[in-house]
Amino acid sequence: MKFKIKTNLWSGIIMGGLSLILLLLMPYQVRVPAFDSGAPSPRIIPGICLVIMLIFSIVLIIQSLVLKKEKIVEFDWQKEKPAILLIGLLCLYVALILLIGFIPASAVTFALILAYCGERKPFIYIFILAASIGIYFLFMKVFNVSLPTGIFF
Repeated sequence: MKFKIKTNLWSGIIMGGLSLILLLLMPYQVRVPAFDSGAPSPRIIPGICLVIMLIFSIVLIIQSLVLKKEKIVEFDWQKEKPAILLIGLLCLYVALILLIGFIPASAVTFALILAYCGERKPFIYIFILAASIGIYFLFMKVFNVSLPTGIFF
């Protein structure tokens, strides 16, 4: 299945919507200090960035609809499917880290990615498990950064 995407129009719509949502959510997520110390508010830099993103999104939409400057990209599902599936597996990885912890999530997800890519050597799968355990203890013992342990620990 192939379809064409107007890149300026859709980029402007998606990023403009995202910047509006984030601008509306920022007062609930970033609190202003209870007392005035004279320092700038913690909302100022993210707010400036989001307003600039909204302005450029509007410029992209105007370029597309009014000035008719548009780059059209043809999206072919058969060519893009492997990359989209890998992105989906990485999103699954993030969810699994929170549910079952870093070590099992890393071992399962990267084993699935290797199997999807066609890797058949068992040593690589053993290496993935050892690397997951090694990275976990490196962060815990050396860097003193706790990684999610999940339901197993």
